[in-house]
Amino acid sequence: MIKGARFVLLAAAVVTFFSPTGALAAETSLEDFLTAVRTGNPALMASSKRLDAFSHTVQSSVAVQRPAMALKGGASWLSDTQLHKGEKGNYSISAAITHRFDVSGVYSAQEKQIVLQYNAMGYDHMALVNNTLAAAESLYWQSFIARENISLQRGILKQRKEDLRITEEKFRQQLIPKLDVIRAQAKVEEAESLAVEAESSYKNTLAQMATLAGGLDLEPKEESLLVPFLSVKAGVDEAIARRNDVRSAETVLDRARTLKTLAAKGMSPTLDGSVGYTILTDNDNSSPVEKEFLLSLNLSVPLYDGGKTKQDVLDKEETISAAERTLQSRKDQVREDVVKALNQWGKSVAVESSKRKQVARSDEELNITQIMYKEGMGAQIDLLNAQVDNQRVKTEHLAAIKEMYLALVSLKQAMSEYEPAPSR
Repeated sequence: MIKGARFVLLAAAVVTFFSPTGALAAETSLEDFLTAVRTGNPALMASSKRLDAFSHTVQSSVAVQRPAMALKGGASWLSDTQLHKGEKGNYSISAAITHRFDVSGVYSAQEKQIVLQYNAMGYDHMALVNNTLAAAESLYWQSFIARENISLQRGILKQRKEDLRITEEKFRQQLIPKLDVIRAQAKVEEAESLAVEAESSYKNTLAQMATLAGGLDLEPKEESLLVPFLSVKAGVDEAIARRNDVRSAETVLDRARTLKTLAAKGMSPTLDGSVGYTILTDNDNSSPVEKEFLLSLNLSVPLYDGGKTKQDVLDKEETISAAERTLQSRKDQVREDVVKALNQWGKSVAVESSKRKQVARSDEELNITQIMYKEGMGAQIDLLNAQVDNQRVKTEHLAAIKEMYLALVSLKQAMSEYEPAPSR
């Protein structure tokens, strides 16, 4: 899918066109835009690199659990041969293998806590991806609606100019006063201002899209504006089970408990073993002597550490308590996110339905008023009122559709649809 998306983006970059605002940008579908954000967003790329870097930290941290090997060489020279019976010095080459044996289960706890830390970072990265792609889709639809608003305002401007032409023609025929012409001109100027504002708003959304996509100049694909439908199965329990920020908090809590177990082993005995072998030497007092092995075991049993282990355990207990509260806070936030998104969706559906009906009635009223005014049977004030009402309800209907898309995005984000949690 990524290869296909890159091809589409490359083709769109080559065959570009002038957008309604005059800016040169490449058309992109929602899916391709999200792919561009996923692969090119600097914040996501930085987070991914930090995660990759920490994977090496995990591997290096457990290296101390493995035996260590070393090759040692040394040489010495004495300037006063009289005091040392003519000896000028000595040399030696030896090899050694050393290892600390895990006699108290410390190694497994150390390995578990560092892996849990890596997993928590992975969940945080996936949560960042989910939130970033949700922001990207919201911006995509805001840009899409902003472009639709340009078409709406330009259509209104065209109608205002036509109304002005009719008004000027009536004035030339001395059927209406000059005041009607002035009012019609004011409406044209107002419509021109709204069209400019719509274009400026659209350009701003395009700039934001470029930032999210890592600098690519993109704009939404030209297609019909459809009223969205509820395509997400939303529920609090399902969201808690899927959300990566909850998984991260659970992992942090598990790691805090592991760290407490590790802290409690602060007074555990240690057993170090080594195998030494002298390859070559001229020192008769070396240990081991040449061509011999030396095996050794050293056991250390701590008796008192000044209360360090006790305080470490108490510290980890408080950390566990804090992690438990963080987890509960995350779950409460998920519940709030789902409930608010569902409420937002329900409200936007009701508002869109109402505004759609208002647009139909307003269009009919405006059409009748325009015909009556053109035929000289209606007053200009009635036409102006109908125009203002029609412009208002059409703009509000467009905004209602946008709210439906944003509510749907909020639901998808709350349900972690953009980056679902891996199976556990």
